[in-house]
Amino acid sequence: MASSTSYSSNSSSSALPTSALPNVSNFLTIKLDRTNYPLWHAQIMPLLRSRNLVPFVDGTSQCPLAFLKDTSGTLTDTQDAMVLSWINSSVHPPVLAFLIGKTSSHFAWTSLCEHYASTSIGRLLQLRSDLVKTHRGDSSIADFWIE
Repeated sequence: MASSTSYSSNSSSSALPTSALPNVSNFLTIKLDRTNYPLWHAQIMPLLRSRNLVPFVDGTSQCPLAFLKDTSGTLTDTQDAMVLSWINSSVHPPVLAFLIGKTSSHFAWTSLCEHYASTSIGRLLQLRSDLVKTHRGDSSIADFWIE
């Protein structure tokens, strides 16, 4: 339990005020759709890391957000709500529809990973298979491979 308290105090003291946080659209130029999960993931992770917000999405946050208090003593989940809004604003509308009802950034993140990471891997395997089967005349793609 001591480590969770330590984490919450560290994250609170090192976190920037919400007004000082960047507009996500300045950093996330690729919106997630059903075909580009690896690219989307590669651009959102550095943003989350730069603000010490990865624990909100990967589930490693030790302290439940509902029990954190802001400086006035009010229970808050401001940081998680901000991360959830970043995720929501970084996806295309069909993907956003998939996130309806996700109440935390962790639930949204997990859903996206489960749904789109496996789809991307399947798509990569399909493209590789298509490439191997590609022919030009009597020559296969392997005949054009340069090592």
